[in-house]
Parts: sequence; structure tokens; C-alpha cells
Amino acid sequence: MLTAKFDKKAFKCKNGYCIGKAKGLEDPALSARAQEYRRRLSNSMRAVPANEIHKLPKARGYHISRKYDGEFGLVVFDGENLVSVNPGGTVRAGLPALDEAEKLLKKAKVGSCILASEYYVIDEPTPARMVQQTVGILRSQSSKDELSRIAMAMFDVVEIEGKPPATIKKTHEFLDKTFGKGKKVHPVETKRVDKVESIEDIFTDWVIAEGSEGVVARHDSAGWFKIKVRHNLDVAIIGFSEGTEGRKGMLHDLLVAVVRPDGTFQELARVGGGFTDDDRKEFVKDLRKRVVPSEYVAVNSDYVAYEMIEPGPVVEIECLDMITERVRGGPVNRMVLEWTGEKYRALSRMPLVSVISPQYVRVRDDKEAGPDDASIHQVSELRSIQKVEQSADTSQLNPSELLERTVYTKTMHENLMVRKLMLWKTNKEESPDFPAYVVYLTDFSPNRKTPLERDLKVAGTEAAARKMFKELAESKFVGGWEKVA
Repeated sequence: MLTAKFDKKAFKCKNGYCIGKAKGLEDPALSARAQEYRRRLSNSMRAVPANEIHKLPKARGYHISRKYDGEFGLVVFDGENLVSVNPGGTVRAGLPALDEAEKLLKKAKVGSCILASEYYVIDEPTPARMVQQTVGILRSQSSKDELSRIAMAMFDVVEIEGKPPATIKKTHEFLDKTFGKGKKVHPVETKRVDKVESIEDIFTDWVIAEGSEGVVARHDSAGWFKIKVRHNLDVAIIGFSEGTEGRKGMLHDLLVAVVRPDGTFQELARVGGGFTDDDRKEFVKDLRKRVVPSEYVAVNSDYVAYEMIEPGPVVEIECLDMITERVRGGPVNRMVLEWTGEKYRALSRMPLVSVISPQYVRVRDDKEAGPDDASIHQVSELRSIQKVEQSADTSQLNPSELLERTVYTKTMHENLMVRKLMLWKTNKEESPDFPAYVVYLTDFSPNRKTPLERDLKVAGTEAAARKMFKELAESKFVGGWEKVA
């Protein structure tokens, strides 16, 4: 039975607004449901640039919704109680918008439901700042006036009374009927159209004229489409990989970076599209002359290591979207590298974005690979990025200490498989960016589609870490695995 009850003692409450983790819920599995929904939505939603709207399947009955750039929340209502859960396991209750949603659902005599929503700030007109304002208010438990600035746009129905709606039309009928008269909670603005040309008109009105982040087009049979304006960025090339077999001597893809304020380079994306065959030949010919040593190894989608090059040249790329949060919640962390003048040195991973559909546009001969021309601020002005001004250099912190290490091997079909399990004490627990203990498993099997898999667990005490280490060892080193170290 669906329940939204939670242990208030496990939550931090102020001004009626409570924040906690999923473990404080009577049903902690709601966090997994939020992750599963976000994953399903991501897999079913195809990204389309605005200039390709005309390529959408011709069909009658598209539902076009305004896209809000805020924070996602899965709203769970059990008939009496209402909470929202995000994929990272954060639970919220008692916001004015949530209280209003609860009242409207009770008024509509809904027994139980799970809805998808987007939190946003009512009076913030700038999309990039809207994200920052929304996240800031939600996380800081601000004053009642600040909390009242948060609104919720309901955009999907996961289930009503335990069942999903039969059609997209039924979804919007329920949202309109239940939340149509809401003030802080409302159905996502939606228009039904029968021509693809009408989608272009709506995009022009909402995105170009009014500054919305984008639109979502949904159709029961044609599919779901996220439509946005493409973004252009100037980035520094820091590595490249070459094609194989018939594509030898031609570029496979570029490893590009943005430059942080302190001059360090942060990996941004792998760019493999937008090149002509002549481009691919010229890039390899030029970049081979710039290869330098690196203590850091990055690999492409084919598990081929990039040749690292002296930073530059600068190229312009375009992308459809930039995502700041992983499907399961938490920031998208990318490696920050220091260029010493002779080689690259890995510093640490810092929050950045996942770039959707990056494409090469042109070389920028008029720009240099530095904080002025390839700045990270190009990204942070469009998306809310944490710790942009913070140094990634952790060399001044205490070194980590390896407490346990064990290695097992196994041969199958003449292929050697290796599993390595390690337990670290970070000695950096005074820093908010590091856990006290880390248990790390690497699992290499050349027979798999993804040869190298990793599992990382963190703990606050040595006892908890050793328990995790023991449980992983007991589950992973059985059935023919032999200890070698």
C-alpha cells in the first residue's frame, strides 16, 4: 500500500517546512521509484534542436508543454499525507506549494497518486538564475516569504489509485481538473496541436519571445521529444583519439575542456560529430605534433585512451542541452587537470555538466586556451554549477591511507578476469568534500560489454567501512576466484 508517512524526528523542520532523507520515510523505496521514473523519462525523451522541429513525425494530437528549469520532485500522496522525493533521496514536506497540492487532492477525493513535478521560483524571469534561486530556497529552509516564492508545475501522472493513466490526454485531464485553480501548484502549461508547424509557432512564442527553457512534445504513439535552442561554447582541445582499421589516420573524437578561474582545465565532453572527413584528417595531422605526457588517462567510448595534447587549439562546439545532475541525483563530476607546462596532472573531480549531443562547429584561431576565451563561466551562466571558484588542488590535504587491499583472479574462456577490493581512510574528513572512509571495488572482465565496472561505497566510521568491505568480499570472491594478493 502506498504511504507518504515519515518520521519527523529524522527530518530538519523550520517554518513548517521539513527536509530529510528517504531512510526517514515509512517506505524508503520511494527514493528508488523517483530514480526509476527519472531514468525512464530520460530514456524515452528524445532531444531535438529547434531547427529540426519539422522532422518530428507527422501526427495529430501532440501535447506541447512549457519546460520549467527548476528542480524535479516526485510527489507522493497516500490519501492523507503528501511528500516529494527526488532521485538523490531528498524528501520534502510542508512547503506552501506542497500543502496546497495536498488540499486540492483531498478536495478532488483522490485516494492515492504519484505525480511528477518541477519546483521553480515564481518571480524569477532568468532561466539560469531560476535554477540557482530554486535550489537555494529549497535547501536553506528560508523564511516563510521565501518559501512562498516556490511554485510547482505538475507535468505527469505516474499512477492514480495504483494505475497509470491510459493516455496522455487522460494525464492532462486529471492535472487540469485537480490543479487548474491552484495558485502555487498548477498543471504545466500545455497546448494540444494537430500539425508539426504549430509546434514551431508555440516554440517561438514560449522560448524565443518569452525566454522559457524549452518545450516538451508528447504523443502516445509518435513519442516524447524535448525541444531546445542549441548552445554554443568555445572550448580547449586537451586530447584526441584516432580511428581504427579503415578510419586510421582520421579523427575519432576530441576531448575538450573549459578553463577554471585558476587556469586549470576541466574535462567537459567528448566531441565526435560535426566533422567532415577532411576535418578528421587535418585534426589528426595537426594534433599528433602536440602530444604531451600525462599522469591522467582518459578513454573514449571504445575504451581507447586519448592522446593528450598541449592545451589548445580552441574550437567552437554546439550542444542541445547540459545536465547538472545524474539520473540518481547528485552532481555530474568531471576531472580537473593542471597543465604544468610539460605534462598534465590530475587534481580532483569537481561538479560540471553532462553535455547532450555535442557537435563541432569550427576552429577559433582568434582565441587562446585560457580563462578568458574558454572559460567555465560560459557553462555556469547557463546552468547552476557548484564550486566554480574553488580550487581543485587537494595536494595540501592529508594523504589517504590504504587499510586493506585484496586481489582475486579467475580465468574463463581463456580470458583473465580481475577483481580488486580496497579500503581507504581518506584522512580528509574535516573537509565537506570527502568521506572519512572509502571502499572501492574494480571488476575487470574482457567478456562483458562493459569490461571495467566499479563499485564505490563510503562510510563515516572504520567499523562501518570494514563491514562493507567484508560483505563485498564475501559476495564477490566466490565460485572459482583465486586470491593473488
